[in-house]
Amino acid sequence: MKKKWLALAAASFLVFSTMTAQAEEPARRSITVSGSGQVTAKSDIATLHISVQTESANSKAAVRENANTMTAVRNAVIAAGADASKIETQNYSVYPQQNYDNKGRKTDLKYICNNTMNVTVTNIARTGEVMDAAINAGATRLDSVDFGVNDTQKFKDAALRAAALDAKNKANILASALGRTVVNVISVNEDSVNVVPYRLMSFKAAARDNVETTTPVDPSDSKMESHVTIVFEIA
Repeated sequence: MKKKWLALAAASFLVFSTMTAQAEEPARRSITVSGSGQVTAKSDIATLHISVQTESANSKAAVRENANTMTAVRNAVIAAGADASKIETQNYSVYPQQNYDNKGRKTDLKYICNNTMNVTVTNIARTGEVMDAAINAGATRLDSVDFGVNDTQKFKDAALRAAALDAKNKANILASALGRTVVNVISVNEDSVNVVPYRLMSFKAAARDNVETTTPVDPSDSKMESHVTIVFEIA
């Protein structure tokens, strides 16, 4: 019986000691800061958003004409240097459009067919040639051209490092202003890493029959942005 009481007493002492140690452990002082980083990279690919719009008195004719024209456009851009494996349909629609005269009375009913495809050019120097080929083959619009980077990972990593260093620098400035010193990292949260391609906004090009000059294209740099939140321990 005596041994049992001794065991209980020892266990109680250990629990009390643990609770006392936890109670005496001071809360860690900390500051929370956000950091951002941006890296620019030379664009090496272009993505064209090419549209063909046709209209007719009946839907079948509008669809048939659109299919024929888009096939011609697709073949033309591939011949001009687009990557055939990176052509995809972005949007396709067929809808009726009722027209009216100046007195608000119904006139003819037309059917509109819209087809937009994304065309990637991996040899960026040939972007202008691909644009001209699309228009000369019958494309209605070049809605926009996005310039980007094929291999983005190393630039994303660099942007992430820049964001972490930005947060560390802010923490050191804040701690110094408060008479403290950064001593440790408590937690890190990666908020986002974004690729920001350069976009050449919409324009409508005219067919360039008998013109040998290629449309000039000067791609701007692409950007990678990163944002982090870091909790630092200070002393």
